[in-house]
Amino acid sequence: MVTSVRNAFGNARFDTTTTTPSVAATEPPKGAAEPSAPRTLPTNPSAMGRDEFLKMLVAQLKNQDPLNPMDGKDMAAQLAQFSTVEQLITMNKSIDEQKAAAAQMTDAIESLQETQNQRADELATLIEGQMAMATVGKIGVTAGNNAFVDRDGTGTIMVNTGSLTGTGRITMIDSTGATVGLALVGPVKQGQQAFDVGDYKWDPPLKPGKYTFKFEVAKDGNPYVAATTYTAGRITGMRYQDGNPILLIGDSISVPMSQLTQIRA
Repeated sequence: MVTSVRNAFGNARFDTTTTTPSVAATEPPKGAAEPSAPRTLPTNPSAMGRDEFLKMLVAQLKNQDPLNPMDGKDMAAQLAQFSTVEQLITMNKSIDEQKAAAAQMTDAIESLQETQNQRADELATLIEGQMAMATVGKIGVTAGNNAFVDRDGTGTIMVNTGSLTGTGRITMIDSTGATVGLALVGPVKQGQQAFDVGDYKWDPPLKPGKYTFKFEVAKDGNPYVAATTYTAGRITGMRYQDGNPILLIGDSISVPMSQLTQIRA
């Protein structure tokens, strides 16, 4: 078709034998249209898909100048660009899919970790509760200076004399702050140790109940020196507070199980 158009224009322009001026002879053909400006692809491949690129290429072919058609090299270059764009689009799609898969994997791992932590906390709470129940009926030891005397006159006191040795002295004090009993203990060794108030003679005898006490040690007639004391008493019950087991010592002192320093039979 392009060749026919060129021949028609050529014959009309150089035919000098025709007596009647033809339109083609009197009106010279217009010059070749300015070549269209080169088209550049967007820097972001995701801004143009393959469909848009094909539409642009077809529109360019339809609207090209018949007298100055697209060079084969230009066509090959644009096809190569189209192939590159298609590859980039495919690559971007693959990367997006990988990102989505990685995000799903991360969410799954975080959910699994959260579930495991929750199960671990539940298991720890269950174990701690069972351990707390197992302490009921035993002697619990914690920081303090309380002593409990049972109905039979027995009761455990816990002290830590450190490096002190010599003769010990136990002073029992009631709820009003009055001294109600005094007993000498000897000999006293170093470190942590337990004493039963039922092993000593109290005048008057100690009544059952809760007391505070002091424990002091003296050696060779030197002044008495106070030792570290603890609260020791029989664990009579257990309850939960905010999910944590609370032990009841001697029916009057509530102690979180985590604050026990020792459990004695």
